Amino acid sequence: MSCLYKRGMQTWEYAPQYALRTYAYLIPMAGIAKSFQYILNYMPPSLVDQLSTLLLVQSTTTTSTTDLLAGNNKPLLFALLRSFLAFISCYSELSFINAIHDTISPTIAHWTAISSISAAGNFHSNQAYLPSSTVMILWRLSVANQMNGYHTLAILWGLVAVLAVGWPFCAVLFISTGFWALWKAGLCDFIKERKWNKLVPVIQVLIRTALHAIIIQVIVMGIDYYYYDQLVSPIWNIFAYNTKSGGDELYGIEPLSYYLKNLLLNFNLVAILGVLSLPLVLLKTLTAKNKNNTTSSMEILVLIPMYIWMAIVLPRPHKEERFLFPIYPALCFGAAVTTREVLDMYTAVTNALLQRKKGKKRNNNTNLLIGLALLSIPTIISISRSFALHDNYTAPLAIYQKVYSHAANNSKERMRYVCTAGEWYRFPSSFFIPPNHQLGFLKSSFTGQLPQPFTEFGSKTDSLSVQTGKFNDMNKEEMERYVDISQCSYAIELVSSSLSELNNNTNDDTAEGIQYMKSDTSDGSWRILSSHKYLDAEATPLLHRILYFPFGRDEKAVFKHYNVYVKEMSEVGDI
Repeated sequence: MSCLYKRGMQTWEYAPQYALRTYAYLIPMAGIAKSFQYILNYMPPSLVDQLSTLLLVQSTTTTSTTDLLAGNNKPLLFALLRSFLAFISCYSELSFINAIHDTISPTIAHWTAISSISAAGNFHSNQAYLPSSTVMILWRLSVANQMNGYHTLAILWGLVAVLAVGWPFCAVLFISTGFWALWKAGLCDFIKERKWNKLVPVIQVLIRTALHAIIIQVIVMGIDYYYYDQLVSPIWNIFAYNTKSGGDELYGIEPLSYYLKNLLLNFNLVAILGVLSLPLVLLKTLTAKNKNNTTSSMEILVLIPMYIWMAIVLPRPHKEERFLFPIYPALCFGAAVTTREVLDMYTAVTNALLQRKKGKKRNNNTNLLIGLALLSIPTIISISRSFALHDNYTAPLAIYQKVYSHAANNSKERMRYVCTAGEWYRFPSSFFIPPNHQLGFLKSSFTGQLPQPFTEFGSKTDSLSVQTGKFNDMNKEEMERYVDISQCSYAIELVSSSLSELNNNTNDDTAEGIQYMKSDTSDGSWRILSSHKYLDAEATPLLHRILYFPFGRDEKAVFKHYNVYVKEMSEVGDI
């Protein structure tokens, strides 16, 4: 159990008095990381070094540190974990596209693949270590089984998403899955014939689903009982918290345009085409002569969850980009459907005109070229966006990897702090905390609640008696979270180019971390250990901010510096 807590930061959701997060989601992830750790311990050092160079923004291993780190190279373990998640996501995506190919249309499958593979939104959501990304993966698997007629598996994936991931709101994504399973089991025949024996298979589906839900829930609650030392239901707790007045609104509110901008940035034209899909399919279904079109029915069932999700998520005052992750696959599928409908309408109009003039019909193969041209535009834009994200915003990963590598070369037994002020929210993961180090917070302009280190008791009730600070569910600032600059061995700050050295600037707008280092009266001196560019979004023109231009970028894009400073001294204050 201690492996989950060592150097980890505990948020208030994991406090035993609130218990809003389930450990059932973390256990498999910890198991995967442990498996990779075991493998790394038996790999040749040269191969570990090559793997680190390949997967990390900045390698944490060198010739001198490879032998020392081995399976304890936590940034590499984090990268391997994300790679594994990307692999599972890729498998779910292929299953989803293959099911579309076999049950709906090869053309729709091709268009979906083009829209999905190149999407900037999928570039960072597919491998994200987040419940919303996991729900996206499970939704793909569920819908793929639904389209192939494996309704029991489709429902089972939905139950895992709702009960084991710890995000109960995603249940609405599987409403159509459950309805279709009941419909195919005999509900349709019962409505037509009014014979009660037709309900027997329906009841069997309901009983089987209930049993699966009970089994999953018992396992989840057993895991949580072990880690919380009490019988809790994080599923219910998080649902109750978010439905009460002022719940998630405490963490910031945004206008509706926040989601609209995110969809356009991550999917551009695909987002617009995706949102238009269901109205077009419904219009086609209502005007079609054949009212029993199974293909259209399946398309509607796949698309409906996206609209239900948007109806629930979009009006919520608190908005985050990750909340949209679960509907990304449906958005790409919808774009493919809209592409087909637009081309079908174009074909009908042009054929009518050609027949009237020359008595000929247009070659339908032209649709392939038109569709390719239509979808190539968002593809190019999305690829450019993905390059921009990587080039502009990977500095925090590189900086924390540098800290990890440097600390491994200078490891000492006593515990030390890696400190940050206003940049605390860009801390990537506790995987990046070096051995014998802890993340420390310097007081900044942020006045909300910060996490604090797990105690040896984790989320058990015994932790309440040994915690250095208390938790609250109102996002109120807790002053016990902060450390003094004299206790820090490393300090991380985002600065302008003129602030690269501590003695270069004395303006009032100096970054908070720089102010702390200048005022540090303890023994030792601060120097820059590493610096990486980070886009200054406010000073950069719009197009160069959202897209990557290989030519003329240096003249248009404005960058700040994401710096890590190290204190050089003989002794540093202990934790």
